Amino acid sequence: VETVLTYDPSIPGGWLTAVRDGDALVGTLATIDASHAYWVFQNNGDDIKVDIPGYKGGASMVPPAISIVEGWNLVPAVTLTSAASWDADVYFYGLDWAKAKGWDASGEAWVEVLPDLENLAARLTDDTNIVSGKGYWLYANSAGVIVP
Repeated sequence: VETVLTYDPSIPGGWLTAVRDGDALVGTLATIDASHAYWVFQNNGDDIKVDIPGYKGGASMVPPAISIVEGWNLVPAVTLTSAASWDADVYFYGLDWAKAKGWDASGEAWVEVLPDLENLAARLTDDTNIVSGKGYWLYANSAGVIVP
């Protein structure tokens, strides 16, 4: 891994980065958690596995909530179940969102994720599912909260 980035619009400048310096990653990004999505650049195609503790139920922990600002947000697709993917409208329920974009690394292409529009004459053929464990750029028309 050469570089890890995340975007947090609630902080000045928005970007947090960790860049390789010898055997360590250094920079403004000090920890990885399940409330952010990350862009990871590596100089080979090896699989990367990151152990981020999942959410566990119980009296000492409340379910997750991810704050969204108006404009672009880099959000994770997290779940409290073992679902591999689910409809984007379910995940983004309660948000006023225009579009999400996911990166398909194997195809090296952006994947469009659009909300289902009730008055749309013909159903759009774009992918409307999001995949657990992936990150997405989400454009929100107003601030809100994702409650997975």
